[in-house]
Amino acid sequence: MYGLLLQSAVEIIQAKYGQETWDQIKTILRIDTDSFSAFHQYGETLFIRIANLLSELKHEPISDIMDIFGFEFVSYVSNNGYDQILRILGHNMRDFLNGLDNLHEYMRYSYPRMRPPSFYVEKESAEGLTLHYRSRRRGFVYYVIGQITEIGRRYYDSHVEIEIISEREELDVTHIVLQLKFENTAYIKEAINNKDAQELHLALDSEVFLELFPFHMVISESLKIISAGSSLSHLFPNITGELLRDIFHLVRPIITLNWSQIVLHSNNVFEFTTIEPLHKHIHIQTKDYDSDILLKMPLHQDINDTYLKMRGQMLYLHEWKAIVYLATPILENLDVMINTGLFINDLSMHDSSRDLVLAGTQQSAELKLTLDQEKQKSNALEESMKKLDSEMRRTDLLLYQMIPKKIADRLRNGEKTVNLCETFESCTILFSDVVGFTSICALLTPMEVVSILNEMYTKFDKCLESHNCYKVETIGDAYMLVSGLPERARNHAAEIIDMAFDMLDAIITVSNPTNNEKLKIRIGCHSGPVVAGIAGIKMPRYCLFGDTVTQANRIEQTSKALHIHISDSTYRLLDRKAYEFEERARVTINGSLPSNTFFVLKKKDRSGNIQIRPFHQAYEEMKRQEINEAKQAQSMLIKNINKHDPTSYTLKPNGVNLSSVSTNALSISAGSAEIIVSTKANSDSSMNENRRLNNVDGNSQSLKIFETVNGGHEPKLPIQDRLRNFKSTTMINNSHPVQNERIERHHLVLLGLIFLISLASLLVIYILFPNIDPKEKHAFKIPKTIDDAKILGNVLYKYSKHHRYIIMTAFFMSYIFLQTFAIPGSIFLSILAGFLYPFPLALFLVCLCSSLGATFCYLLSKLFGRHILLKYFRKKIVDWQLKVQKRADSLLWFIIFLRITPILPNWFINVCSPILDVPLKPFFFGTFGGVALPSVLFIQAGKTLHQLSSPSDVFSWSSILMLAVCASLSLLPIYFKNNIEKFFKKQR
Repeated sequence: MYGLLLQSAVEIIQAKYGQETWDQIKTILRIDTDSFSAFHQYGETLFIRIANLLSELKHEPISDIMDIFGFEFVSYVSNNGYDQILRILGHNMRDFLNGLDNLHEYMRYSYPRMRPPSFYVEKESAEGLTLHYRSRRRGFVYYVIGQITEIGRRYYDSHVEIEIISEREELDVTHIVLQLKFENTAYIKEAINNKDAQELHLALDSEVFLELFPFHMVISESLKIISAGSSLSHLFPNITGELLRDIFHLVRPIITLNWSQIVLHSNNVFEFTTIEPLHKHIHIQTKDYDSDILLKMPLHQDINDTYLKMRGQMLYLHEWKAIVYLATPILENLDVMINTGLFINDLSMHDSSRDLVLAGTQQSAELKLTLDQEKQKSNALEESMKKLDSEMRRTDLLLYQMIPKKIADRLRNGEKTVNLCETFESCTILFSDVVGFTSICALLTPMEVVSILNEMYTKFDKCLESHNCYKVETIGDAYMLVSGLPERARNHAAEIIDMAFDMLDAIITVSNPTNNEKLKIRIGCHSGPVVAGIAGIKMPRYCLFGDTVTQANRIEQTSKALHIHISDSTYRLLDRKAYEFEERARVTINGSLPSNTFFVLKKKDRSGNIQIRPFHQAYEEMKRQEINEAKQAQSMLIKNINKHDPTSYTLKPNGVNLSSVSTNALSISAGSAEIIVSTKANSDSSMNENRRLNNVDGNSQSLKIFETVNGGHEPKLPIQDRLRNFKSTTMINNSHPVQNERIERHHLVLLGLIFLISLASLLVIYILFPNIDPKEKHAFKIPKTIDDAKILGNVLYKYSKHHRYIIMTAFFMSYIFLQTFAIPGSIFLSILAGFLYPFPLALFLVCLCSSLGATFCYLLSKLFGRHILLKYFRKKIVDWQLKVQKRADSLLWFIIFLRITPILPNWFINVCSPILDVPLKPFFFGTFGGVALPSVLFIQAGKTLHQLSSPSDVFSWSSILMLAVCASLSLLPIYFKNNIEKFFKKQR
């Protein structure tokens, strides 16, 4: 079945029953498209299935549905350019019905695989006629009735009443007899004209008559072929005397091939095709041809089966008591003619057979190209429609994320946004946010923050599917839900609490990339009246307004990690037997009177047993971790303060004082224990000033520092310095991130990409290199031994005479590449620099390349190396960071010292410096100055390159002693600086 019928049904359903009905049919029948291509074939049963389902959905008889489809189909095809074909079938309704069987023949070029029905007329009268309808499809009788009724009304101004007389099945064909009642004026006129007309008899010899039709057949009452045309006899020499059914198969009309049926349907076009293929006859005719001709004939003529098709009229002759079949062959082009063994002179001269064959051959290529283009356009249009349907579905999903479906549908129907505002007397609002999210974001890249939020919100949204809640909005890490609107619900408070439990279970599956710990959220809920409506034009949002929203937000802000904090109004709406509560202190919200609030701890099942959920275990683990961190903070603070001056301290567990505190006191509380540290001071104070510094983290741990200062006296170490030392120590130990495996793989991929780009730049230099002797190509590699350096030095020296700058560029790029990625071989390049260039230029090149390469390695480590080094050397890096901070003013001289001495490998210094927070400026200039002295030795060795046998020949005891002296001298500025500072401190 072609898509023309299906597309008409789709548009009829959308226009008469609405888009929602068609969407429902598509879902049930699993149709993945909104439209059908007119020239594309689909399942034979799809049309009937659509009609049957529509009948069930709308509770209308299937006969009425099919009648509507047929009635509206006429309007559909008329709007698509087929109205002219319907108009030219006849002058009146009678002519249309007599020529109805031929209608599909006119359309067979556009729809070559069409399986048309068959129609023929009998028993005409002034009141109507009898129409026989045969089809291989079942269930379309009312579809045909609707079409005929509408065509009579639209084109012939006739009111047609149709009654089904009989219906029977004949093998695979359905035969239905219809009685059509209409004012058949054309039949009356024809009967009068036939009665009044005078017959004109002309004598014509039968041979002359039959010669005009070379493809005619004279058939007797027993269907024996009495005579055949010359061209037909040429194809079938023994055709005379044969039975018609033995040679030909009747294609149209769909009737039984016998004498009475042929006479009855004489007003129909008869189409026959040969039973046996004609290629056998072709072989017989060409057996006497020259062998060269046979070899040149296309192979498909011997392989493909070719059948002769003829179409024409059956004419009954009373004088002969026989039927003459006046036919013409159906030949689309010359290829078909050649395959059937016919020639142009075999065709009639008085009709258009010859013109059609020749014109068809000339136009077939152009028509085929046009048809292919139209098919491509049709397929492209179908694909575009599918994409449009997919995008429409995505648009609907996105819209329903912003606005509830009920409200969005009303907005689509044209309702004003003011009319969509509605007051809800009772609903429950939930707010949640991530504990310590600001400090977490400070240690992450923007993409990592987005990744965490996306993972968290995806899990929350999945939980929404099983609860009657609506997500209002998300702002950063804040998540806002509501239950009880836009669809009102009596148990909205319970829905929100159950959703909150699922959110707590979901959040513990999301990890913090900085330390691989589980994220924690705090939740607050409040119930009350709100006003809901659409706000905004370009970006409309479904928003809630009222004091209930503000109070719910405040309840969330006063909540705790992994806790569900609810107001008294929500508490009253919940079943006390279904949940376990913990009452909190009274909370003042927005200046109103204090009210009771509660924590919802656990949920009970129907039997009253407590349900232990996954987040409960995470909560217990969090409590144990808080106690351990409090103990670590206590011991760390004691050690940090003891380094600067002696103090007296006492331990006050659980808030109970065990000793008294002196005048100056530093108090820190963490977890369930409190340390009080006292410093000695003079007691002759006239006035005390108390200052309190608070730092509250996400886990509600607090650092409280109190300082009492005597008038006119200053302690040995200011309390601000002690606080700074304490904060720096804790930050070093706890703030640097250990990236998870996903981020580590991501960084490794980026590092590999940078490495490949660097290799590509070296390849470009190699391509720009002058033409190299094939015998010398093996020398161009990174030298690993002195012998490799000698061979490479000789070749580069040879080419540097005429290609100085390209050789220098290649040396420059190679040196930086080795230094950047910590690849061994830069020592040999330093020796080659001394061999190729004068001493000052060589020294400058080596120092510049070393410092630039080390700087690039520094930057790569800063981007990708932090999480790897912290993963394996965390404790050592923390210690080194403290040392770097203490010697921040002398880092330049320390870098020079490390570059001169072989205490640490240069690559290790390059990788670790950004992790230890060494600034780039002292790192670069320290590297430039520090590598200068060792480079002098390598460059001097390069002057005598051919006298070297191994890298150890570069060093001698005198050179090693010189390096040690210079390294010691590099530390003198630090020594003098420290002594000067001590001197000025004593003067104070």
